[in-house]
Amino acid sequence: MTDNFKIVSYKREHGDEMIEFGLNDKLMDIDASFKENRIDFAMAGLAFTLLDDNVPICSGGIIPTWLGSAQGWVISSKRIFRNKIKASRLIKERTDLLCANNKIWRLQTAVKADFKIGIRFAEFLGFNKEGLMVGYGPDKTDYYLMARIYK
Repeated sequence: MTDNFKIVSYKREHGDEMIEFGLNDKLMDIDASFKENRIDFAMAGLAFTLLDDNVPICSGGIIPTWLGSAQGWVISSKRIFRNKIKASRLIKERTDLLCANNKIWRLQTAVKADFKIGIRFAEFLGFNKEGLMVGYGPDKTDYYLMARIYK
């Protein structure tokens, strides 16, 4: 188990490397195969990568939708399991910082309905299920709309 974490600005190559190595759950492989509509967006200052020994293990960010509201995204490789508790805390801290710095009071995300680890992780980040989006995914799978309200 390593503890050599560093947070850097996200680059699309980070996502490519994580996908090539393998994502944190097989359920995500189909979503990652859609190159043109991949979940990872690299908006300047709004996306980050968590490196472990200079290797990307997880990336995330926010995409403002309108004043005070944003869409959140995360992509993780299976490397995250080597030190998942500390990595999860760092992801939560960085996401909260992005929202505070950008005056976001509502952060929402979509989580594949049968992705139990993803739902648990979103709940750890403070998200609550708001509804089931039937046929939402690129392969027509169901997703939960989950949101976190910052007070």
